[in-house]
Amino acid sequence: MPEFLYWNKESTYSGIKTVLIVEDDPDIGEMLVEILLAETPYQVKLIQDASTAREIVRTLTPQLVILDYLLPHMDGVACLDALRARKGLERVPAIIMSANLPKRVRERTDVLLVEKPFDLYQFVALVMQVLETE
Repeated sequence: MPEFLYWNKESTYSGIKTVLIVEDDPDIGEMLVEILLAETPYQVKLIQDASTAREIVRTLTPQLVILDYLLPHMDGVACLDALRARKGLERVPAIIMSANLPKRVRERTDVLLVEKPFDLYQFVALVMQVLETE
C-alpha cells in the first residue's frame, strides 16, 4: 500500500508540526487523517506498516508518532523503539492505540495509551495537547 503525506491547506507548509500515523487498517488510518486535518494545523503522514515507518524517518522527523499496537510483522511498541533508536527521535512523543494492550505495554511510562474505540474529538484534543507542550 502506498504511503501518503497530507497537510492542512490553510496552514503554511514550512514549520508545520508533523504527525506520523502507523496504522494497518486503512479505514481507521484515513479516519484519523481526516479528523486531524479538519481540526488541527498539522501535517499528517499515514503509513501502514512498521518497516515503512522505519524507512520514512530517514527523511521525515515527526513531532508525534501515533501507532496501532497490532501491526503486521512487528508490534507498535517494537516499532516505536526502532523509531526512537534513530538520531533526533530518541524522545519523540508517542501514542499507542489498541483495543487490548498487554500489561508490559500498559506499564510503560514513555508513551501515551489510547484504548479503542475512542472518542475522536478527545483524541484530537490529546494530540494537540502533546504537540503544543513540545
